[in-house]
This record gives sequence, C-alpha cells and structure tokens, in this order.
Amino acid sequence: MALDLDTEAAMNEGVCVTGAGGFIGSWLVNLLLSKDYSVHGTVRNPQDTKNAALYELPKASQNLKLFKADVLDYHSLGPAIAGCHGVFHVASPIPSSTIKDPQATLNNTLATFHT
Repeated sequence: MALDLDTEAAMNEGVCVTGAGGFIGSWLVNLLLSKDYSVHGTVRNPQDTKNAALYELPKASQNLKLFKADVLDYHSLGPAIAGCHGVFHVASPIPSSTIKDPQATLNNTLATFHT
C-alpha cells in the first residue's frame, strides 16, 4: 500500500524507518527530518557509535527517536511502529550463519536477475 506523505497526519503522527542506520535508511531519515517529519528509526543498537551520525542530523534532536529492533522479531518492532502513520521498511536482516555454498547462492541470484 502506498503511503501518502503529503498529509498533515503523516507529519504529525510521524513515520517509522526500519534499518535507519543503514545506507538507504539513513538517507531516508535525513530527507524526512528535512521535511519536518517525526521519525521513529529502528536500529540493532541505538547506543552503537555507528548511529551517532543519525543523532547529529539537522532536526534529529527534536524529531528522531531510535528504537532497538530486530526485523526478524515482530514483537521488537511494535514500540517503533506504534503511533506512526506509516512505515518505510528498508532494513535487511543479516544472516547469523555463513553461506555453505557461496557459488550456488551467487548463481541463484544471477539467474533471478536474468529472468
């Protein structure tokens, strides 16, 4: 479902960005903050120094709140999503184990692109 961000509700209620500490997520958080949105961002660990740049974004002190969440754990996302008008899901889980056959995985991925 598309999210209409040009509504007063979206700005007042705010939005959630999963994966706020990632490359795409951090750019999206910056864009939303620049447009005066209240943003709930999910990260693996809000106190991790890699998230310091998020706290330094313009308007972050007033409009950004980071939540500890695991995108593979539905219940951990609840507090971040609560009260938000919509969610931008840009997080990607990191596998907890190594890939046993990386060549097969690569071939599968390439085949997907070529179909």
